Amino acid sequence: MRVPVILSCLFALLGQPINAEIYRYTDENGRTVFSDKAPKNSETVTLPTLNTTPAVDVAEPERSKVNDINMDRNTIQISSPSDGTIIPNGLVATTVSVKTDVPLQDGQQIRIKLDGSTISTSSATSYEIPRLTRGQHQIQAILISKDGENLAEDRSSVMVYLPTN
Repeated sequence: MRVPVILSCLFALLGQPINAEIYRYTDENGRTVFSDKAPKNSETVTLPTLNTTPAVDVAEPERSKVNDINMDRNTIQISSPSDGTIIPNGLVATTVSVKTDVPLQDGQQIRIKLDGSTISTSSATSYEIPRLTRGQHQIQAILISKDGENLAEDRSSVMVYLPTN
């Protein structure tokens, strides 16, 4: 009967968090030393609180097709970055790649928008965004006819973080 009680108490004590103090002192060679043991002539070091970033909820973006005109031959899809991608370093360029089910017809173009603002309109199927700011962004690809009519669109939501030192 005593052994389980003693073991329970021992495990309860071991499971408790330990708050270790950090001490700073200068040794006999003049070097500054940090230790968890307090020698004579040492001072307690107070560490700043840790800088943490809370988790962010990413909302599911709305996916819609703008126009039903011949949709079986007018589809566009953002292949990179995929929806829900987390970009760990917005300081480096991010390439947006799109694909269509059939090659672009004469005069058709692809418009790339970032957070609702047009950043590219061309016949190219990829575009490089040089830098993204921290936070959530909406990337949109729109297939445009030679008459300027929106034929199809796709959206991708990304979350961008910036490295810290």
